[in-house]
Order: sequence, then structure tokens, then C-alpha cells
Amino acid sequence: MFAAALWIAMQTADVSAGIKALETAKFEEAEALFEKAVTAEPKDYSALFYLSLAQTFLNKDDAAMAGFRKVLEMKPGMFEAEINLGLLLYRYRRFEEAIPILEQARSHKPGDVRTLYHLAESLRETGDCATADPHYRKAVELDPTLAAATLGLARCLLAGGKLDEAAPLFLKAGSALELAQAYEDAGETGKIIPLYEAALKDEPSLEIETRLAGAYLKTRRFDEAEALIGKALVKAPEDFDLRLTHGRLLRDKRQFGPAAQEFARAVNLKPDSTEALNELAGMFISLNEDARAIAVLDRLKALGAETPGHLFFRAVVLDRNKQVKPALAAYRAFLEVSVGKYPDEEFKARQRARILEKEASRR
Repeated sequence: MFAAALWIAMQTADVSAGIKALETAKFEEAEALFEKAVTAEPKDYSALFYLSLAQTFLNKDDAAMAGFRKVLEMKPGMFEAEINLGLLLYRYRRFEEAIPILEQARSHKPGDVRTLYHLAESLRETGDCATADPHYRKAVELDPTLAAATLGLARCLLAGGKLDEAAPLFLKAGSALELAQAYEDAGETGKIIPLYEAALKDEPSLEIETRLAGAYLKTRRFDEAEALIGKALVKAPEDFDLRLTHGRLLRDKRQFGPAAQEFARAVNLKPDSTEALNELAGMFISLNEDARAIAVLDRLKALGAETPGHLFFRAVVLDRNKQVKPALAAYRAFLEVSVGKYPDEEFKARQRARILEKEASRR
């Protein structure tokens, strides 16, 4: 009887010492003490829980997850094990596995904000915003300062096409730039500008300057765009996006020569950029620099990025250079792939193809 009492006392001493080591961030010492306790009594779920907890601090996450699972086998419904296991699964983006564990934790403590938030996030990551929504709302109700939950709810609303409802939540969560991107994706350029202007005042950055310049450009506020781009180019003359934006500004002002130079600089910075090559081809065509235009179109074709529009432009360039058979082939290739998408160009292509067919038959 005395021996049994002594063993229990020793077991308790190991766990108590381990807890003290945890509290003082001596994680390796804590792990050793809890391992000793678990080895002495494998059915002691509390010692195993603390061992798993120590292992999370030591980044031994696989061992910790296995330990928490075993704890829950021995002590079903233990909230502390559920939430820690759920958070580890969440950390590793194993959302499908995390959801039922976090659901169990929520059922035991419905008002735990941490559980509600991570459950909602896991559901959103799996595409189930309908189920995530009330969990986000409850988390925000319990802790209105939890910006991450407000942001998650905004993202769910956005995914459901409720941009107007999501907008104030993005702002409340301090994610004005994410809202700006959402407006940009929705084509609501006018709403982007005040967001970028405010962001630029709060935290100036080249990225925001470039985005704002692009928004000015889309709304044809050329002077403001040019002033902003000029300042940005002084700071970052080799920035690809900035060069591309400047080229588009010059293009829209119908300054085709300078625009071509800017697009050429962009291509030099990123030789395989189909975006920059496409813009450069357009400028060469507008400038009647046909040899250069064909060279760029050939480059796009080699990159596997040739579009019906490229085929049409190739045909036009070849046609105006009296290359009858190559132009005819290009018009035919365009008509094969356009299939009603470009009615005006298709009409022109058919008309020119008929004329070129007659010319080709006479040669």
C-alpha cells in the first residue's frame, strides 16, 4: 500500500514539475518530465495531454497531433485537446480534418471565440461560406475587435457576390487594399481610386503608386497618372509594371512612338511577358513598322500565346505588304478560330479573303 502511494506521489511530482517547466518556457525539460510520466502510466491522459502540448512548442507537430488524438480516445470531449488538435490541423491547412474536431470543441464551449474563428476559417477554405457565415458573425459579436473574423466574413460575402455588403467590413478590418482589388476585379474602377489615394497617404509604396496610376489611366485621368508615374519612375526605373503602365498611358494619349519605346523596355525586363509583347505588337502595327510587328507576333506564337486577334493583325500586316498567299492563309486561320467572337473583324477578313483568293488564282 505504501509503495503504491509513493508511486502516485512520484507520478504527480513529474507532472507538476513538467507544468512548471512549461510555464517558464523550458519546453525540452517539460517534454522529458511528461514523457517519464506517460511511460510510467500510459493511461494518464492528462500527462499525455501536457506532453503533446510541450511538443507543439518544440515544433514536433506530428507527435503532438498523434498525442492529442490519443488523449481524445481516452477522454472523449476534452475541450483543451480538441482545440489544440484543431489548431494544429488548421496550421497545416488540413481543413477537412480540422472541421469536425473544431465542431466538437465548439459544442463544448459555444462561446469560445478562438474556436468559432478557426472553424469559420476552415469552412471558408473548403468553400462552405454558408456554414462559415454564422460562426464569423458570432465571433465578431463576442469580440468586435477581432479584425481577422471581420475580414473572413467579408471574404465570404465577396465569394457569394455580395460586394456591397462586404465593402464596409473590409474597411473595418483594415483591408482597404483587398477591397480595392475586389472592386478592380468587378470593373468598378471609380471606387478604387479613393482607396488607393488614402492608402498612399498612410503608407507610400511603389506598388500602390503603380496601382493608382493604372486606375487613373482607366478613368482617363491622364495628367494625374503621368505625374504619379513620373515620380515613381525616378525611384524605380527598372520596374516592369511601371513601364507597362507608362506605355499604356502614352498609348492612350496616342503617343505611339514613345509608347512603343516603353513597351520595348518592359519586354527587355521580362522577355517572355505576353502582356508586354502584345502591347508592343499593337504599337508597331499602329506605327506601320510591319517587320517589327511580325517579329513580335512570331515571338508570341513561339510562346504559345497567339490569339485570334494576333492572327487578324498578322493578316492585315501581310495584306498591306502585298504578300497575298501568306495574308490569305492568316485570314483563313483567323476565321477558323474566331467563330463569331469578333464580328467586325470577321466581316473584314471574309471580304479581304475573297479578294485575295482571286488574286492568288491569277498568279
